[in-house]
Amino acid sequence: MTNKINIIGYPRVGKNREYKWIVEKYWRGDSTLKDVFEVSDNLITNNWETQSKNGADTVLAGDFSFYDQVLDTVTHLGIPQKRFGYTNHENLETYFKASRGGKVNEKDEPPLDMTKWFDTNYHYLVPEIDWSLDFQPTIYRFKYELDLAKSKNFNCRPKIIGPATLLTLAKEKGIDDNKLQKIVNAYLELFRMLEEIGFKEVLLDEGCVGVGNHMVNDDAFSSLKLLIQKSNLKIHLLGYFGKYEGFLDEILDSNIESIHLDLCYEGFSQDEIVNISLKKHVVIGLINGRTIWKSNLDEKISNLIGLGIDNFSISSSCSMLHTPYSLENEDGLDINLKNILSFAEEKLDELRILNSSLTNNNDLKEIMEYESKRLTADKALVGRVVSSVRSRVSELSDEDFIRSEDREVRLEKQSKALNIPLLPTTTIGSFPQTLKTRNLRKQFKSGEISIDEYNDGLKQIISETIEFQENLGIDVLVHGEAERNDMVEYFGELLEGFAFSKFGWVQSYGSRCVKPPIIFGDVHRPKSMTVDWSVFAQSLTKKNMKGMLTGPVTILQWSFYRDDISKKDVAYQIGLALRDEVIDLEKNNIKIIQIDEPAIREGLPLNSKYKDEYLDWAVNSFKLASSGVETTTQIHSHMCYSEFDEILDAINALDVDVLSIEASRSGMELVNPNLKEKYRGAIGPGVYDIHSPLVLQGVDAENRVGELINSLDLNKIWINPDCGLKTRGWPEVKESLTNMVDATNKAKEKL
Repeated sequence: MTNKINIIGYPRVGKNREYKWIVEKYWRGDSTLKDVFEVSDNLITNNWETQSKNGADTVLAGDFSFYDQVLDTVTHLGIPQKRFGYTNHENLETYFKASRGGKVNEKDEPPLDMTKWFDTNYHYLVPEIDWSLDFQPTIYRFKYELDLAKSKNFNCRPKIIGPATLLTLAKEKGIDDNKLQKIVNAYLELFRMLEEIGFKEVLLDEGCVGVGNHMVNDDAFSSLKLLIQKSNLKIHLLGYFGKYEGFLDEILDSNIESIHLDLCYEGFSQDEIVNISLKKHVVIGLINGRTIWKSNLDEKISNLIGLGIDNFSISSSCSMLHTPYSLENEDGLDINLKNILSFAEEKLDELRILNSSLTNNNDLKEIMEYESKRLTADKALVGRVVSSVRSRVSELSDEDFIRSEDREVRLEKQSKALNIPLLPTTTIGSFPQTLKTRNLRKQFKSGEISIDEYNDGLKQIISETIEFQENLGIDVLVHGEAERNDMVEYFGELLEGFAFSKFGWVQSYGSRCVKPPIIFGDVHRPKSMTVDWSVFAQSLTKKNMKGMLTGPVTILQWSFYRDDISKKDVAYQIGLALRDEVIDLEKNNIKIIQIDEPAIREGLPLNSKYKDEYLDWAVNSFKLASSGVETTTQIHSHMCYSEFDEILDAINALDVDVLSIEASRSGMELVNPNLKEKYRGAIGPGVYDIHSPLVLQGVDAENRVGELINSLDLNKIWINPDCGLKTRGWPEVKESLTNMVDATNKAKEKL
């Protein structure tokens, strides 16, 4: 039996987020490009050493990224971007302008549009391919990493996103023959150059093809077929999050060297794997690259042995980019919980154990020890099952998901009761978290200051935030969320059933990392979570103050959720906990309550046949949280960085009174007739892109407000930024919000 461990992707920011810190220093001008390369080299080689130690005989060049793997791909291929031209891995200036925005030809350009990578919480940059210019492939970065691998005595092969996936993610439609040949020629030229420096094979990341023909159109798939046909490099095809639906037969009849099978997302039957193995070498992705739970290795080894095939490789189901690095230093976790968790290094160990068992004549001793420890810990973990929570979910009735009056009636009553003006202005929730805010939290956590001193400091920050909004003339205020470290983590810390790692960081985009909570048990609310802060903030102003909550689907999606019960059941548990909080806010005279659901679109299954089932429970979990209040209490929600058109019916079904959405970064493309036709509530398409350091200019604000007035029902328009302001600095926020309010006031004068 011939087996080996195949690495297809790994975390890349460093165990202690070393890359984040160095590249942000570089952006501030406090470090050099040499410093950035030194840190990135160490990260890459440390990853390779860890993988090699666990049995991988080949490492990847091209798996690390300075910002985003899609931007890396167009940079490797020398594909110019419409606004930024050619990007470069050598000096990174144009590369970072495309990813972060900057001055191009004396004009401030916002960065490339950003959206979710498949249905994960990673964001990729959407290319703007300039087809009018020549494509100029370069192997600079591949050669750099090949030389690095040689210096450390590692066998190395390149990894790059394939043409079908690139064209799909770039949202290119109508690929004519000239474009098709141009993109394929760029790959072929890059492959020729790779061959010249010694590479004989390539790992071609075709995740979209793995999902199937409901994601990739025939034109895009034709580019992959043509590339495979003409390539001199051996192509190892990497697909995931699906079963190559509609494409599998053609792929198996093509000249590829191997095919990766994701057994965790939808799964392949044993018969399907055996039949595929008759045509191609199979790489079996049986360790889940998206979760943090230990695998049932007894089940995995039995399935592998039961295949009865001699020549295959084992791997993770997808890149481990979506998991933290290691449990090694997680000494604060409950020992039973820790013993059922598996981060990236532990997943490598799982692969090593499986491979060792297979190569040692199916010796199952190590697997049996592993399984005994996992099962014992799982049974001993306190809080896994709470009977009162499960009873409450099982006893839900239809009335628990419905507001007492229709939305049109509610909006009219709310407008009068809450004195909502024409074109009301607001923000999404958070305001800049300055060094002062972060130091205050750090001092409290380290014990340097008392809880009273901490709360007094937060109250001062909240007071200043409210004073700023009042002076600016914003209509509906927020308290700024100074007390919150993260919009999900904050609530997880106050709910039962959650745990938190110290170093469980995963990349969200660029240098931005998040540390998702771990949902390990049944979720419930022991006491109110936001009421005291909201009541304090409301006491400082006569204007309406929004209560701010994170919705059940977002808390679920942005956590590492448990896999021993359904996602629906977890979402309903969270929805009930939030319902209690919403009712408590209303009782304390908070009459506008925002329940953010930015993750509802990203949770949509990639295969459309599962879409309706997901949207049913996702919408209902939100309605469960929001439907316990009176007609005159106004429910808001917020969503960002999603393609909404295909789920507008579901968004409308949420029955929110006011919806704020990302719009400015994507060129206000969401503000179209389809939106007005399908969405019936009040709406605030964002006019200020907060994911860029660029200031919202007055003329841009006026144009965007004008576009909203021309496209939507005037009485239902709200004016707000795209998202929360936590990651921005006060100077840019003050100038941008001033321009936003001024533009709104000018529009009101004209009306």
